[in-house]
Amino acid sequence: MHTNYVSTAALRNAPRSEIVRLQSELADRTIEIATQRHADVGLALGADTGRTVHTRMDLSLIETLLISNGSATARLEQTQTALADLETIASEMLASLTALPPGNAAATTLAIQADSSLDRFADRLNASDGGSYIFGGQRTDERPLERFDNGPQAAIEAAFLAKFGFPVGDPSAATISVSDMQDFLANEFAAEFDMAAWTANWSNAASDRIVSRISPSERLVSSVTANEDAMRTVAMGFAMIAGLGFESLNQEVRNAVVAEARLVMGEAITQVVSLKSMLGFAENAIGHANERMSLARDILTQKIADLEGADPVEAKVRIDLVTTQIEMSYALTNQLSRLSILNYA
Repeated sequence: MHTNYVSTAALRNAPRSEIVRLQSELADRTIEIATQRHADVGLALGADTGRTVHTRMDLSLIETLLISNGSATARLEQTQTALADLETIASEMLASLTALPPGNAAATTLAIQADSSLDRFADRLNASDGGSYIFGGQRTDERPLERFDNGPQAAIEAAFLAKFGFPVGDPSAATISVSDMQDFLANEFAAEFDMAAWTANWSNAASDRIVSRISPSERLVSSVTANEDAMRTVAMGFAMIAGLGFESLNQEVRNAVVAEARLVMGEAITQVVSLKSMLGFAENAIGHANERMSLARDILTQKIADLEGADPVEAKVRIDLVTTQIEMSYALTNQLSRLSILNYA
């Protein structure tokens, strides 16, 4: 007969190692009750862990897009407000051009209104959301538009001087003929609003619009810039009255300038409305994308809960059982610690 010898120390330490395991399980089950999620997802799911990782990546992308869509929507709303103001300013100018009576007093009043409108125009295009300029295109950190008297006016006056041989506002301006003024407006003056001159004298904005990713599979234009045709046309209509010494011209030439300005301002309003429609489409598309992604987010969240979720009732049962086992282990350890060969000597 062969006898195996077991020491008292071995018997006493065996329950201790089990207590460590039970305490770890108790901590895990407590976490599962608090979070309703497996304490160790990898251990619980095994080979299915990859599925939950990919699902969480999809959910993270959707949540990121929903946040960025909120920023894009705010920018679009602010842009729409600025464009509505531009439309109002241009419409007011068109109404004044249409109802202009003859006379120097009316001409002076109209010139003052046009100059004020250019200031308001610059204020709208230099609008900021607090961190970036909304009409800067992809160059959002630089103020998009120079004020009329900070460069553009000098360029127009230089073109006027080169054409007629005397400066804007000179008494000699009363001798300009209708045909000469029409030629100037169609050529030298219009050239000041071509893209090259515009970016040299008026605009610091980038021509590239901001393109936003609004869903995992959709991208769209979510901004307009100070270099749009509409902006240059609006500025042309105002500058035609504010920048050529309108009150110093003879009445026939004034009438010709007003007629041209009405055409330009009418075209400008149409272009501004077109930009508003484009941005309205973008707002609508973002709204639909958010609805779809919100639904997808709910589905993915439920899928993750199904994969990673822990049953709190089962966890509570395990806690009660583990607690009982821990108490029994402590009791057994206490009893074993009292064992001594001296008790049987």
